[in-house]
Amino acid sequence: MARNPTESNDELNYLVLRYLLESGFTNAAFAFGYESRINRTPVEEDLIPSGTLVAIVQKGLLYKELQEKLGNGNSNLMTKDINEIQQMIKEKKEKIKKEREKENNNKCESKRERQDTDREQEKDKKMKKSNEEEKEKEMEQREHQDKDIAKDHEHMTKAKLSEDGVSGEL
Repeated sequence: MARNPTESNDELNYLVLRYLLESGFTNAAFAFGYESRINRTPVEEDLIPSGTLVAIVQKGLLYKELQEKLGNGNSNLMTKDINEIQQMIKEKKEKIKKEREKENNNKCESKRERQDTDREQEKDKKMKKSNEEEKEKEMEQREHQDKDIAKDHEHMTKAKLSEDGVSGEL
């Protein structure tokens, strides 16, 4: 039959409370006991010997170290001394920092590329608009020239007719 998870949580809370009291952390024990409402929990205190939490943690560490030695784990953290572990942590942090910097550089590079692309597109739009405006001006100039040529031709024709003594009117 499966145990109720709240029962095991209550038992763990009691173990932590007992550890705090045994270690002389009375204020912390009081606050923890109050917040965990340990006084409302039916725990048989007589069945739990002193130092139980420490013993459980030590056994857990031994078990973990055994797992590592048997090859079930991929690192041997449990057998390294604190300086080696600190060095590993430092190296890992540096590696993560470098990866983040690389990601940030890539993001900045992508952002710059997008900005460059946007600038190029804007420049192309301006060039296209400028070319269209130039074409319109050229067309207006041609139309104006055509009108001027037509007027000049008309004036020349009238002048020629008047020289010949023919009026342009019917």
